[in-house]
Amino acid sequence: MSTSRTTPRHPTSGEPDFPAWLAGLSDDTLVRLCELRADVASPPPASLGVLASRLRLPASTARAMGTLTWPDLLVLATAAALGADSGPVPIGAVSGRLGVDDDDPAFRAAVDTLRDLALFWGDPAHARIVPVTGAAVDAAPVEAPVPGEPVGAHLDTAWSGLSDRALGVLGAVARGRTPVGALGPAASETVRAAAGELADAGLASVTGTAGGEVVVPRAHALDRARHGARPSGSSLLDVPEWSAPGTSAPGTSAPGTSASGPGSAGVPTGRRAAARSAAERNAAETADASGGVAALDLLHRCDALLAALSRHPAATLKAGGVGVRELRRVARAAGVDEPEVPLLLEVLAAAGLIAVGDTDVGETGFDSVWAPTEAADVWSSRDRARRWAELVLAWWSMPRAPWRVGSEIEGGGTVPALGDPVGPPAAGERDRVLRALCRLDPGAEPGDDLLPEVVRWFSPVWFARAGSRTCTQTVGEARRLGLVVGTTATSAARILVSVPPAAGPPSADELEPVLRAALPEPVSEVIVQADLTILAPGPLVPELAADFALLADVESAGAATTYRVTETSLRRALDSGRTAAGIRDLLARTSITPVPQSLDYLIEDVARRHGRLRAGAALSFLRCDDPSLVAQVLGSPVAESCALRSVAPTVLISQARPLDLVEALREHGYAPVVEDTSGAVVALTRPVARVRATSPGRTPRVPTRTATTGELRAAITAMRSADRVRSARGSSGDGYTGQAAIARLHEAAGSGTAVTVSVVDAQGRSTSRLVIPVSVAGGRIEGVEPDSAEAVTLPLHRVISVADVDPTR
Repeated sequence: MSTSRTTPRHPTSGEPDFPAWLAGLSDDTLVRLCELRADVASPPPASLGVLASRLRLPASTARAMGTLTWPDLLVLATAAALGADSGPVPIGAVSGRLGVDDDDPAFRAAVDTLRDLALFWGDPAHARIVPVTGAAVDAAPVEAPVPGEPVGAHLDTAWSGLSDRALGVLGAVARGRTPVGALGPAASETVRAAAGELADAGLASVTGTAGGEVVVPRAHALDRARHGARPSGSSLLDVPEWSAPGTSAPGTSAPGTSASGPGSAGVPTGRRAAARSAAERNAAETADASGGVAALDLLHRCDALLAALSRHPAATLKAGGVGVRELRRVARAAGVDEPEVPLLLEVLAAAGLIAVGDTDVGETGFDSVWAPTEAADVWSSRDRARRWAELVLAWWSMPRAPWRVGSEIEGGGTVPALGDPVGPPAAGERDRVLRALCRLDPGAEPGDDLLPEVVRWFSPVWFARAGSRTCTQTVGEARRLGLVVGTTATSAARILVSVPPAAGPPSADELEPVLRAALPEPVSEVIVQADLTILAPGPLVPELAADFALLADVESAGAATTYRVTETSLRRALDSGRTAAGIRDLLARTSITPVPQSLDYLIEDVARRHGRLRAGAALSFLRCDDPSLVAQVLGSPVAESCALRSVAPTVLISQARPLDLVEALREHGYAPVVEDTSGAVVALTRPVARVRATSPGRTPRVPTRTATTGELRAAITAMRSADRVRSARGSSGDGYTGQAAIARLHEAAGSGTAVTVSVVDAQGRSTSRLVIPVSVAGGRIEGVEPDSAEAVTLPLHRVISVADVDPTR
């Protein structure tokens, strides 16, 4: 958004020097450039001239600027404002406009980045940009400093004199996607007066555009509105105070300096650095531990959701995806908060644990529903760290953004869960946001209100498109995954962003050890309480977790798990073959507190009533040694609903299935059990849904393969060779073809003169080589490249033309 250029921008005769400057770079520098701007190297350019043309394309320039941080973009905008697209601008002039020295570390880092990306070119002591870059800077969300704007003490004075309404307008503009506030017809007189006040104070400019008047804050005022007052000695290029460890709000410590407490004067620098390093390690360990607690809660909710979908799969809409009403039903069935369901469903789907298809639950058929896959059973039996790692990797690379579910779609309707992707690629958004948080020290705590500014500092161009909601919602999802605690990235998040996006995500094997270290150590003791709850102070060891999952219902999960013992849960344990004595022994053996009498009485009461009635298949039968109890059942509503009929004083038969009969009896206060043909007690459960995962209808986008360093180096060698051939070729037009070409090759071999040979490969691509032929025989040409003395062998049948070289070369 830079509008204050010292010279008008227009193409000059110096611009064509860009290809020549590019050709003068070393091979290592060109490889680095092609690695940073991979789009210009795919497919490999035919020459350095083609590479120079690609670097000056608007789309490629926009991609390169999208990788810049705020200091990089500010330096580029300042150079553009000084006229770097019209001619060379001294680097000292750029640093002087920004108020820093030439050797300022932040300034030098920004200049080096811009040169690596070929956004700056030419003499190292000067800055030049091509006109396409200048046009891109005009549209970028940045404002370069202008001479005379208030800084330092003058800024403090001007700031203190502003009214609340002026500060409000300045803050609103600063927090927007771009640093421009429109003063259209709808703007009130109060807003216009505030904009005039800012302009009078020198903190903003009010200019007219094609769309009406706009207010544009000055660079230093914009920085202060976003990050607060800077300490003495800090420039616009220094990372703000929120990056300092232990800082949760502006104004607590200076960026780039050690946080010093009372009495720190005189403490050796090495000791302070060691203390800071230890504090950062402690902060990282604390964040990892909190992330591990969030992971336990995530696993518990995923298990609950899989269980709910196993009993009743989620129906799909005609247009695809899962609608709002179905999401509510699934949330109630799983006991999960409704806002969390889209994220859990999307992650489970991305991990291949649920899929859409046709399935049966018992005798009930379901068409086109989301239900667990067979892989869900394998996943549920794995180690907790492995399960967590697979969910994290699924979220990291899945194409949909769960937080967009429920948003309005253009043309009507809302975004469904598990539908087609909507909006920009979600994986790229996650990478931008988490990469910004991972660039902070583990001890930094900028807070939720400054979170958008953190992301804007490290990805300003992307933030101008995405906005603050994308940042906050993405961090919210990362918190539920255990990757972010507050605004601190965990070690798992840092591993994810340590791999370049083009290389793909890390493997589960790489992530699993870090996640395992973050999870709390399993415990083998519990606390049994008088209110019939059991408190596990950490995740239980696997064997105890299985026992307590039968004995009690999970009431809350996290760092500590609370179980509640009920009649239903005790019957579940007894149905599975446990005995009252075994349950008492389990509690006495694992509880660090005495088992309360109330729980002992409940166990005794449920066990006494449990199994007095026995159900079987007639479709089912009911037997009891007590004829009066049988008569009581026959007189209850169950007799009619289950079509009970007496076949003996102690035996009844039913047309209901055994599980239906048992559940009906339990609803009316009886405690029957199911027995097999031998009379042994068995536990019946409802059938669960499983579908076989199928390939999605839409073919997933295959990411473009990034060339390796060796391939780039070979491509640059080929480009230089093509340029040498082009410069050596004379004015002979297309040269010799056919028999004339072969004759010219023999003549060159006899005289030892160089010629350019054009050949075509198996794919039909033509290339030219500068060669001094040595022999032309056996269907091939053998010779030497004059510049590199490299041996060359070319197939004779693929030669399409031969040309003489420029005699003045």
